[in-house]
Amino acid sequence: MRGWILPSLVVLFLAQGACSLATGEAAQQLAEPPPEVSDCPPMPAPITVGAAVDVFVGGTGPNPVYRIPAITKAGDRVLAFAEGRAALSDIGTNDLVLATSDDGGATWSMPRTILDLPDRSINNPCVVTLHSGAHAGRVLAIVQSYPADTHENRQATGLEGPGVCRVHMLVSDDAGTTWSEPRDVTASMRRSEAPTAASGPGAAIQLRTGVHAGRIVVPFNQGPYGRWTVYTCFSDDGGATWSMGAVAPGGAPAHANEVQVAEVQNSDLVLNARSFHGSKRRLGARSKDGGATWSTLTPIESLPDPCCQAGLRSVAVGSRSVLAFTGCDSTTARTNGTLWISLDDGASWALKQSLAPGFFAYSAPVDLGGGRIGVLAEIDDYRRIRFIPVELRIPARR
Repeated sequence: MRGWILPSLVVLFLAQGACSLATGEAAQQLAEPPPEVSDCPPMPAPITVGAAVDVFVGGTGPNPVYRIPAITKAGDRVLAFAEGRAALSDIGTNDLVLATSDDGGATWSMPRTILDLPDRSINNPCVVTLHSGAHAGRVLAIVQSYPADTHENRQATGLEGPGVCRVHMLVSDDAGTTWSEPRDVTASMRRSEAPTAASGPGAAIQLRTGVHAGRIVVPFNQGPYGRWTVYTCFSDDGGATWSMGAVAPGGAPAHANEVQVAEVQNSDLVLNARSFHGSKRRLGARSKDGGATWSTLTPIESLPDPCCQAGLRSVAVGSRSVLAFTGCDSTTARTNGTLWISLDDGASWALKQSLAPGFFAYSAPVDLGGGRIGVLAEIDDYRRIRFIPVELRIPARR
């Protein structure tokens, strides 16, 4: 019996000692003062959405219906464009209307008509403010017109005659206060064998870097109806003359139509197009020659598409440039308006922020400067077009 008593006592003593030691350490830790807390403010959220403001409301101003937003900034003024319609139909007695804001989008002027072509339907506004060249500060608006009593799927080929789709350009040199007469640029922007052409809708761009710096690039799609393809038109002389680039290859079984472009690093251009029934994803391509040619269109897996137009814009945030994409976060319905941000020129979309739950259709973002953007978007079953302010806080590139 003595043989096991002594070892047992030793084990008990050691266990009690270990317990006492642990209790003592715990007591000592409890007695230590808490760590100092930094008084630095918490890291701000990378995306902040502000209060939305109505810009176009159906029945207010000159038209019962407003659709198809486009937006640009000229100096301190923000210019919002839309089709002013008599009814919801795409083709009718549509006019081009404009509302402006001189306080960053907080308040807006009453819409006014800036282009009305008798017996013609005006469609697909695509706008840009020139930042360089002899006409820096000039605003260009590109639109198409159709006979008011027809449909897009019944347009004739060729470039002449009253029954063809025509392309028009008008300009303003005073931030939208006055506008030139529309200039017919059909022969420079629509192929004669294509019965339709549609700019954007949304934004055109002027390139900032590379061998094509100063070039104006306007994104287009062309018919036949239901078998659309996309391309860009470009001007190296401030819009005096225009050239048509090659059609972007690929895209099947979907068809790319309503399209936007943006400039990214290395002077490349990225293209982002609506997928008309097929992939349920946006279609993308890249150009290394200023929009003259494009890589093969491929689905962008992280960007859903319920067959709806969407917005794309390169935005300066501090010392870096990011891509902002606005569209529907759905593959089946025009709903869940969302902002996606890419930090790597569209290779991936790292940040995502809800803009407008519920109905959300066409949209157009604009760079307001200082990491702020505004999104002009159709909501409320097309009853209104609303301006949504957003602030981006993206860390500087390491």
